[in-house]
Amino acid sequence: MTTTEFKKVLRSGQAEVNILANEGDLYLVQVEHLGQRSLLMEGGMPMRFRGLSECSGKLASLGAREGFMVQQLPYDEMINNAELPQAGRLPMHFH
Repeated sequence: MTTTEFKKVLRSGQAEVNILANEGDLYLVQVEHLGQRSLLMEGGMPMRFRGLSECSGKLASLGAREGFMVQQLPYDEMINNAELPQAGRLPMHFH
């Protein structure tokens, strides 16, 4: 999903924004809209952020106000908890 598409989806009010934490310092943005999940893209590649504040700032500049940070932990896989929808989700406000 491009940033232009993202803004349109946000205006519809039916989007869920998830920041996916990978490798501790790499963040991707996943948008869920009408049952479809997409990564926020730029130039045909997923947008990657090197810090949570950078990611939050970009989302705020695009019009997103809140969402979730999702972090998969190795422990979740060991106890078969990785597939639960609420596992590792922290509410966030973007600014």
